[in-house]
Amino acid sequence: MSESEPPAPRAPLGEEIAAARARATPGLPGNAGSAQTGSALGIGFRIGIEMVAALCVGLAFGWVFDHFLGTRPWGLIVFFFLGSAAGIMNVFRATRTMGYGTPPGRRG
Repeated sequence: MSESEPPAPRAPLGEEIAAARARATPGLPGNAGSAQTGSALGIGFRIGIEMVAALCVGLAFGWVFDHFLGTRPWGLIVFFFLGSAAGIMNVFRATRTMGYGTPPGRRG
């Protein structure tokens, strides 16, 4: 066994990390600015994927609905519009967290 000094407590290390993060993103409490750190291309891909995924899920539900109930093409049409609405809501939510969906000074 070694008779050297015990290692220093890790609490000061956590405080140093928190201070470094605060210096790196001034004015942003905690992790509030994480949605704004992405590149424009990444944000564009995210919004596009949100929209396409919602449309695909809506169309899949419509196809299954039509297949099992024999209501072709009404389920596909209805769920296409529901998927479109869900995609638009997802895009709205994604842009709202980036600060584009609310007027300045009214972030909620």
